Amino acid sequence: MENRLAALERRIDRLEEQQAKTPASGRQIAASSSLELVRHFRERAMEGHAPGETAGTVAYTGAAFLGGHEYVWAGEHPVAELMATDWTAAAGTLESMGSPPRLALLAALVGGPRSRAELQEALGGESSTGHLYHHLRELQRAGLITQRRRGAYEVVARAVIPLLAILAAALDVSPGTLTDEPGQEPA
Repeated sequence: MENRLAALERRIDRLEEQQAKTPASGRQIAASSSLELVRHFRERAMEGHAPGETAGTVAYTGAAFLGGHEYVWAGEHPVAELMATDWTAAAGTLESMGSPPRLALLAALVGGPRSRAELQEALGGESSTGHLYHHLRELQRAGLITQRRRGAYEVVARAVIPLLAILAAALDVSPGTLTDEPGQEPA
């Protein structure tokens, strides 16, 4: 028992030392672990694939605490399957997200359920009730939000991390929004 306790104490000491040496920036930590994952996917893609052959993996993961709820998600898709898929199947979801009012609604809803009045306010109050319901119907049709009770809407739990991943990816490819530093590694 004493040996086990001593081993645990040594392990805790090492972990505390490691934590003390870790950079304060969570972005640097995330970039480091993300690059490790990318290297893993790259090695896996290179195994058993001929040069010029479509191979690889696109993945996204996340853990978020929003509005008192925890959301955890991981998605992984082989590149060959993505390339063989009809991309127009994603058009409805992307179109539903592709307007500033709908993004404003999603931003309000990702923090937790909101009433119709709160959502009207999220649109700046300048939009009519008809416009609000039009946008809400489109987001519901895309499977991104749901109406739990009359006049109260929320983001579907399984959509939270994918929505944030889509937002992050859009920011990554948008000119002048994020830096090129973390997470990138030359081929």
